[in-house]
Amino acid sequence: MAIPRQRIRLPTGAWRTAFTSLLRGDLWEGSQIERFERSVADYISVEDAVTVPSGRAGFRFLFDSMGIEPGREVICSAFGYPVVPFIVKSLGYDLKFVDCEMDTLGMDPKRLAEACTENTAAVIATHLYGVPCQIQEIADICARTNTKLIEDCAHCYGATVDGNKIGSFGDAGCFSFETSKVINTMGGGIVTLSDAEVGKRLRELAAQEPRNGMKWLARRLSKTTFEALVTNRLLFNLGVYQMLRIASSRDDGEDRFASGYQGDEVSLKGKMGRYTNYQARLGLRQLKTIEARNRRRTENAERLVGQLDGKIPLQKPASTRSNDYANFMLVSVLASNLSALAGALLKKGVDTKHLYMRDCSHMFEGERPFPNAARAEKEVLHLPAYPEMSKADVDRVARAVEDSLVELGSDSATK
Repeated sequence: MAIPRQRIRLPTGAWRTAFTSLLRGDLWEGSQIERFERSVADYISVEDAVTVPSGRAGFRFLFDSMGIEPGREVICSAFGYPVVPFIVKSLGYDLKFVDCEMDTLGMDPKRLAEACTENTAAVIATHLYGVPCQIQEIADICARTNTKLIEDCAHCYGATVDGNKIGSFGDAGCFSFETSKVINTMGGGIVTLSDAEVGKRLRELAAQEPRNGMKWLARRLSKTTFEALVTNRLLFNLGVYQMLRIASSRDDGEDRFASGYQGDEVSLKGKMGRYTNYQARLGLRQLKTIEARNRRRTENAERLVGQLDGKIPLQKPASTRSNDYANFMLVSVLASNLSALAGALLKKGVDTKHLYMRDCSHMFEGERPFPNAARAEKEVLHLPAYPEMSKADVDRVARAVEDSLVELGSDSATK
């Protein structure tokens, strides 16, 4: 049976909890929100944590709460999620990019040190695919230049650097709880904060959002249920896999099921509102199992990486210290002939994912090119290694990659 690129899980008891919460009258507001926020703050080891309706809303609330004046400079990694720089630009800040490095695929600290100026007010450092960027080096640069540091932690819940949790190195950390993330509350997110006063202001802004209604809840439940069904291995093989094979046969270089955003898809429409007590209850339930699931995810990823190391370039953590921990939300390789490799793997029953992140710099007029970001967009391919996969599944993916590289020759991998 073919292996899907990812496995979306419907949160345990999602439908039942929605009905019982509605009957109790605590679907929208209640004590679970505060409990969830405090639990996350304690886990990350920060002063405060505030739930938000989406990751992008969290960034908007955060900038409003930190008091950074429009016109000041904000630095982002050139390779990342297009939504982040678009929000920065839309809020009136002077956007600047720094190239990524090719090992972690995160912001290059050396380039950041060269880019900081007296007008630099904030740096957004993104941790991609569960592998932390060189956050300690970036934090040191921000401390020397008196610059705010915001961590984009959407993929990295539970990851550590030198024993410290991702989301605790800067002034703030933004986490996403969308359906594909490590914690899935069917949307929403949380912002971790080193300053309780900023947390207070952010919480006040979030509380001003209107409450989402029953249509919103029905859409979120239906969407997540659908995603869980089509990524279920049996149903994936009965329908989705066949559609992917047909789509790939058109050979136009496009992945119709690729995740990622075009430049015109970065609005806040549908991403605002108020985080619900119901979602917090789902989140609290998942916190009880997050360590075990992350261990399983990491075991699978490290098994896959170990078999492919030296055969194709891989995204890797910057350090191998015993107290460094990457949760590997995705295992990423770099292939110069990405489309051919993805097609060969699909024929062997291994679905892959690409175009999740982009070279954001080319979306903004007048930006100079960033070679590493451009290369990453063209070459990064994500392999399945999620917790539901068995060791045999992981080994099958590794063999499929090795066999495909042999079939395609040296052009399929960047040496």
